[in-house]
Amino acid sequence: MGRNEQREEQLRKDPELAHSENTETSRRLSEAKEKLENSEMARVTAESELEPLKDDMAWLKDRDIACVAESVLNSEELDKTVARLVVAARRDGYAQGYAECSHHVNSSLKVDWDNSKSATFGVDTGAALAALKSEFNNLQLPVMDLINVALQSDDHVAQLREIFPDEGEDLS
Repeated sequence: MGRNEQREEQLRKDPELAHSENTETSRRLSEAKEKLENSEMARVTAESELEPLKDDMAWLKDRDIACVAESVLNSEELDKTVARLVVAARRDGYAQGYAECSHHVNSSLKVDWDNSKSATFGVDTGAALAALKSEFNNLQLPVMDLINVALQSDDHVAQLREIFPDEGEDLS
């Protein structure tokens, strides 16, 4: 007689043992079904929570980064500061070039070149350029302040979507 046959014979002879094993098997089956249902619910919940995150990531990638760059590059404050910086750099370059040229003339011709008529005579163009470089390096753009506030919030993507609404989106 095989092992399974012996077990079946034992269960037929002892109905209480058969009932207790049946009960234990039913309990295990119920637990397995419950675990399966719980894991299915967890999977569905995770998928439903994952979908908005995927949407947010796609929006950040496709829209937000470009909007931030565009907002910074098209900023009126940046435009004005860069324009003043370019003018100051040009003036400083002109002054340095004029000073170098005067030095060469003085050295070559052994004369004192009169540079009092230079447009940059008596003007510290280097200090003006340094001040504008500092202003540029410390430039605060309003859009960046808004972005910094948004990034501190719990739902930063929603905040960023308010700052940079999708084209054609109604803000009211």
